[in-house]
Amino acid sequence: MRLGIGGCLIAGWMVLPTFAADSNLEIPFDFLHNQIVLRGVLNGHGPYNLILDTGTLASTIDLQVARELGLPLGAEATSEGVGAGHSTGRHTTFVDLQIGGIAVHRLDAAVFDLSGVSRNLGRPLHGVLGFSFLDSRITQIDYFQRRIRFYKDSPLPLNVHRDDEKSISFPMQFHSQSVLPVLEDCYVNGMRLTVTLDTGSSLGLVLFPRTIERLGFGELARTGIPLEAAGYLGGARLTKGWVKSVMLKSIDLGAIEVAYARKGYATYENPDRRGGSIGNAILQDFVLTLDYRARVVTLQSVAE
Repeated sequence: MRLGIGGCLIAGWMVLPTFAADSNLEIPFDFLHNQIVLRGVLNGHGPYNLILDTGTLASTIDLQVARELGLPLGAEATSEGVGAGHSTGRHTTFVDLQIGGIAVHRLDAAVFDLSGVSRNLGRPLHGVLGFSFLDSRITQIDYFQRRIRFYKDSPLPLNVHRDDEKSISFPMQFHSQSVLPVLEDCYVNGMRLTVTLDTGSSLGLVLFPRTIERLGFGELARTGIPLEAAGYLGGARLTKGWVKSVMLKSIDLGAIEVAYARKGYATYENPDRRGGSIGNAILQDFVLTLDYRARVVTLQSVAE
């Protein structure tokens, strides 16, 4: 089973944290089943395993961990999924998060049972760091070096924003009720579609129903090899397929394997929304810089 964590929005749960230390920092991570796993301390306890997910609004903590730490749990609230599955969660505040040289105070969190994802990950998963952790920061994910870097100022020279066959930049923008960065210039078999970048997904390119039909892949999607994705909001049903060509602006990925979303991808099933999602199976070939201050996203290929 492939992990496709996806993300969630919990209505009304969004209080931005206070960060300590503004110097440049570098933190190692493990890359397990195409998931970015960091080690952090919560309220002085740990270390805990935390996934970095651009698709989650409020950061998430495992229900069992919240109970062990004695955190107050609010009433259940309905999640609006932007990834795999649907669920309900509860609200809490863990006073302290320390990860590498970063200290975060007053970080609100959604509480979910992450035991199912832990089984698929092969390691206990204790939490998910989302938009509430990333916002107002400059974060660079170097998949090849297995490092995440946090910068005071952009580390990229001005000329890197000129697109070529190995590097692209685009404005960081979001669709309504989503915190996933949007890339408008993705071309699949020559057809332009809008995709999102999701570091909480272990998959590569996931195509959503409207795009599948527009590309003429409806029958292939219905009869393809089953592929399951599990997230902390539940499961999704997908099938495997191939496309002849994928372009991310000026970067040519060539022919690649894709996943056809059949069921369970929440708001992605709305035909008026984005056409697909790009996860870590593709992003791992790049250095991804998420500049939430200047609202710019940059992808730089590490291929020779």
